[in-house]
Amino acid sequence: MISLDDLRAFVAVAKHESFVSAAAELLITPPALSRRIKKLEEFVGDPLFERTTQMVDITPSGKVLLEHAKDLVRDFDSFRDFASRFVSDYTIQIKFACMWSTAGSVVPGLIRDYTRFHENAEFDVQDADAETVAKLVLERQVDFGITMRPSEDDDLEFRPLCEDPIILACPPAHALYERRSVSWGKLINPKLAKIDWGVVRSIKFGAFREKLDDANIPFVHGAKIYHLSTQLGFLEGHLRAVVLPLLGATLSRAPDIKCLPIVRPILKREIGIVTRRNAIASRAVSSFLSHIQARFMDHYNAAVERVDIAGSTSKTSSKYARKPLA
Repeated sequence: MISLDDLRAFVAVAKHESFVSAAAELLITPPALSRRIKKLEEFVGDPLFERTTQMVDITPSGKVLLEHAKDLVRDFDSFRDFASRFVSDYTIQIKFACMWSTAGSVVPGLIRDYTRFHENAEFDVQDADAETVAKLVLERQVDFGITMRPSEDDDLEFRPLCEDPIILACPPAHALYERRSVSWGKLINPKLAKIDWGVVRSIKFGAFREKLDDANIPFVHGAKIYHLSTQLGFLEGHLRAVVLPLLGATLSRAPDIKCLPIVRPILKREIGIVTRRNAIASRAVSSFLSHIQARFMDHYNAAVERVDIAGSTSKTSSKYARKPLA
């Protein structure tokens, strides 16, 4: 079977009309060059060169094949040059999915920082609830997802980024607004109206449910609103308080909203990167994933520092503080 090296040898001998000069160009020995030409001639079934001690002349059959050989070598060299510059010179699209709260608060900053050094990167970002993000990854519709830790799934891998506490976002005039914190037991009091659990009820609540059961606190089923943007609208309209992750509260545009830590027990959701197990990521995707792992906490902390957390004097020393995950 002939190879590209055999075609290069053929083109070089035709150009130089010399085996010695052609071998020097290809950085091989003249005997090695002769073996390549002989192999090509055996494959074609006809001599390609007439050789004497004083000259090398291409045969009529060689002339017919030469242009095709030149085209193949030129096309390969063009492809090799293109491929070697591909990542640095050409636009690469990175497609991923993330939860609503993360998409609106952390992701824009991550992309802004990354494109300062990778100007050719383009992003296709799909925002959805936690379960849908994992589903998009499983179905290969996106390269990866940023979401809660999914249920045990042999086809998914999870790389933790941080813990995000579940809080009560309170509008002014609500019965709990002046409190520094609130317990889960207090929230299930039937006399305490105007509290919605929509987003919490729409995520996989398994680990949280177990902690509530351990604390002998019955689980609330009164979900009315399931989409984060609608829930925030009711919050900003001072219509009700909402139970939601702290990162979700950062998307509220109302400056008078207060976030109350929910205690006894303190519940936190784990946020991380979800990928298909054993999936081979492109160089661009791998680079962006490394960027996310290095900078996620910076952007998370910048987002949550904009909200009013009741009773919090130190975001780093408090028992309620967010923390990165190893």
